[in-house]
Amino acid sequence: MGSLVLGFGGWLMITDPDTDARQGMGWFCLVLFGLSSLVAIIQLIPGSSRVVVTSKGIYHTAMYRRRFFAWTDIERFGVAEWTQWHGPFRQRHRLVGIRFKAGSQVCKRWRRASLLSEAMVGYHGALSDNYGYKHQELSDLLNQLLAAHRP
Repeated sequence: MGSLVLGFGGWLMITDPDTDARQGMGWFCLVLFGLSSLVAIIQLIPGSSRVVVTSKGIYHTAMYRRRFFAWTDIERFGVAEWTQWHGPFRQRHRLVGIRFKAGSQVCKRWRRASLLSEAMVGYHGALSDNYGYKHQELSDLLNQLLAAHRP
């Protein structure tokens, strides 16, 4: 909602004839916050973000990009936590993390990103949402499914 308001403010800056000096800033605001609004709207469309669990593995979809993680590539799930400072304020972040087995195809494909993620929070990747569950509940449920489908 904030991006829509700021994007509209950019539009007002562009269309106001008395503010020629601020037209460049208006275009910047319109493009930046317009794209942010577009991403937010896409995220709200049903089906754009979901997890489907099958007997072969997990299909994770975010912004209509679908990735498959086979049970044989996954070592375990857990809660990835880290703290980020925003000036004087501290914000704690939590996601359901995925730790892949050493030498798995996922670790080889996104080698640098998975190494950086592992160094920061102890997991190679994460789900984009907790889908209505508490983080630990979803992690435990996925670990149970992993144990049930592990060869």
